[in-house]
Amino acid sequence: MKYIYIVIVLIIGCIVSIQGSINTQLTTYLKNPLQGALVNFFVGFISLICLNVIFRVKVPTYEIIKVIPFYLFLGGFLGVVFVTSVIFFIPKLGVSTVLAASIAGQMITASVIDHFGLFGFQPISFNITRFIGCVFLLIGVMLIQNK
Repeated sequence: MKYIYIVIVLIIGCIVSIQGSINTQLTTYLKNPLQGALVNFFVGFISLICLNVIFRVKVPTYEIIKVIPFYLFLGGFLGVVFVTSVIFFIPKLGVSTVLAASIAGQMITASVIDHFGLFGFQPISFNITRFIGCVFLLIGVMLIQNK
């Protein structure tokens, strides 16, 4: 079952490449990365409303929302930073370089989160094989970057 999940996540990775490319192309019409990101998130917002209605998901009460730690609401902001940055940098660096560097950054940060068990996750030690994996990712970024 684990390998099926890995294949699904690989497919999602393909979608991220397509999304970044489409958002960048959209921005050529809108003339500003912030406008491209705005349209992206607006369509996503409408899509999520539709899915919530279709699946009859209950709206959380104020009592539930008020006990959620503030920093947990930063995910939307971080998504804006990511999507807008991808739109901004793809024309300058290319899709492969931007996503390779992004993935390397994600893996380095994920290793720190795992090692210290941040955000309530079970700690997973940063060992030599993870270190080598991160180094290979950085080498991969340099090899993919062809300018």
